[in-house]
Amino acid sequence: MKIGLISDTHNHLREARRALDLLLKRGAGHLVHCGDAGEDVVDLVSATCQEHGIRAHVAVGNCDRPQLEDAPFLTAPAGVERAEAPEFVLAGKRCLALHGDRAEALRQALESGRFDFVFTGHTHAPADQRRGKTRLVNPGSAARPRTGPPTVALLDLDTDQVDWIPT
Repeated sequence: MKIGLISDTHNHLREARRALDLLLKRGAGHLVHCGDAGEDVVDLVSATCQEHGIRAHVAVGNCDRPQLEDAPFLTAPAGVERAEAPEFVLAGKRCLALHGDRAEALRQALESGRFDFVFTGHTHAPADQRRGKTRLVNPGSAARPRTGPPTVALLDLDTDQVDWIPT
């Protein structure tokens, strides 16, 4: 199973569409948006999931909500599970998507030992780190990178390989 990872699109539809198309072309069978998607991009992810018969998990980022307490009230369109920090299991791997703007929540998730993978965004820069059994993967930003080209990532759960794809 391959997971397409995208983050920090900030409602830039053209860039998000290009990124999603690249991930699907490379075999993504599940999508994870690590936050700061924007409402139009969440709708695009939903339409993409419906068109391709896949599902997605979308973390709520700091730019997706006016206040932290608003996160539970954001809509989750068809094919998308949307939450502050959605937890899920794919191919026997326990995963968490967390935007990363709340440093303490990210630290706790990494140190808990509960997850095989933590997917995060917020920094607009690709990252791949291990903390104990947990691997943190940040795909970078598909629309507004801080350094280098815009990127997404494709994680192959069978081989544990992550490829960063310039968009």
